[in-house]
Amino acid sequence: GVGELVLLEKLLGLPKGNKYGVQGERKVPVLQTNNGPGLTGLMTIAAHLVKQAKKDQLLGCTAEEKAVVQQWLEYRVTRVDGGSSKEDTRIILKDLNVYLEDKVYLAGNIFTLADILMYYGLHHVMVSV
Repeated sequence: GVGELVLLEKLLGLPKGNKYGVQGERKVPVLQTNNGPGLTGLMTIAAHLVKQAKKDQLLGCTAEEKAVVQQWLEYRVTRVDGGSSKEDTRIILKDLNVYLEDKVYLAGNIFTLADILMYYGLHHVMVSV
């Protein structure tokens, strides 16, 4: 959520000062922008921050890498954030383990936003294991 976005800002070397809020029961992050409507959703805001930091390579370089990054960002929102039971967590970790057997990073050989946000999303799980 909002805490992850603040960590991402710091990692990207962006100046502090973005105004975040949350919306709805699921506490969806919202970024208030100066020039227009706010941005809603963790992935939307994260991609915006990456572009703001001029680190577009974190979104993937080739069309395939970009698609894989999007796939894992979607997985993060739908499975990792959506999964709450121990069984869900076990399946997620098993999926990741199998997928990463022959890869260095989620998008192959490059470090991307998908790696960062999956780390943030699973950190609390790994700490408790």
